[in-house]
Amino acid sequence: MVDVIQKLFGEGFIYLFIFLIFFFLTVIESINEFNKYRQVTATISIVCLILFTGFRWDTGTDWKSYSELFQDVDVSFGELFFLQLYSFDFGYVFLNILVKYFTSSYTVLLIVDSFIALGLVFLFIKKYSPNPNISIFVFYNAFFVAQFMGSNRRIIALGLALFAIASVIKKSNFWFFQTTAFFFHKSSIVALIAKFVPKERFSTKKIAAILCISLLIGILQLPFKILELISGTLSSFSGFSVIDKLSTYTLESENVVLGNRDPVVMMFLSIVKRCVFLIFYLIIIYKKKGKLDLISDFFLNIYIIGFSLYLLLNGSEVIQVSSSYFTFIEIVVIGRFWNYADKRDKLIFLPVLFFYGFFQLVSSLTAFPELYIPYKSFLN
Repeated sequence: MVDVIQKLFGEGFIYLFIFLIFFFLTVIESINEFNKYRQVTATISIVCLILFTGFRWDTGTDWKSYSELFQDVDVSFGELFFLQLYSFDFGYVFLNILVKYFTSSYTVLLIVDSFIALGLVFLFIKKYSPNPNISIFVFYNAFFVAQFMGSNRRIIALGLALFAIASVIKKSNFWFFQTTAFFFHKSSIVALIAKFVPKERFSTKKIAAILCISLLIGILQLPFKILELISGTLSSFSGFSVIDKLSTYTLESENVVLGNRDPVVMMFLSIVKRCVFLIFYLIIIYKKKGKLDLISDFFLNIYIIGFSLYLLLNGSEVIQVSSSYFTFIEIVVIGRFWNYADKRDKLIFLPVLFFYGFFQLVSSLTAFPELYIPYKSFLN
């Protein structure tokens, strides 16, 4: 981690520079005189992120597999097309074919992919977060570097899953967003759980009970052992991509390369970070005497479910990632609760937010620093 921090102040300074700019925008967003410009600065920030990830070259995770797919994609929908569907997903393979039909430039695909994925994030933030700049700040540190600079198909599924979850409140378009997300990444099927999450906010006691029980079960690794059992049983049906991937992520989880991070340390830090944010939310709820709004209540419940899944799925960091379909909601939860906070609460929490963001950024880069630093563009 120390090495990554040193690199951030050297050849990886571009990541730190973006971090500082986004934090600055978060601070001035809280000042009434500048608040009217929040949508303008948020739009500029998202455009910059689209270009940042769209113009990258040989930077970020899974570069080789995705670039090779684009080079070899079967635009004639022949036999190779079905082989590629085995390793990837229909929606993403079709997107590759669509772009490849017009150009053989992988950079164009990255720009299109980034525009769709980050466009979904921006539209969701714009619709549900009254403080878009703090939402973008949290998004950049917690999700953008670690997931949006490599997981080309899952990042689109994440954005679609956000809208699917939000559709539970309005009771419309859920299946459209959920099905489309599934076409881009099968793991998004976990978002179906949102249909069963109550809209009435969990009480503080219920939140504590859910998280404590989840932590205990996770320590015992019961869900992971059940998944191992299921994978072992289904392994005889090898040939189905979903089954094969489940087997890989469970039966062979110890052999899955997750980078330079210590999983125990990273899980501890992740729990601490989520607890700090949760305490902030509970303080706001207490000060407002529990009187918030329906959307904030439901989104907080979704966040708690994501936190719970993260604790339950202890044993495989790869499978734990599935909880991000729910914890991703935190990018607007912080924006909505920030709107309820008074000036004193904001002044106290801003330093916490700064140090959280910095160490979250470092954590994102720690797994594979050599894949991110230095940042390389197609112009290099």
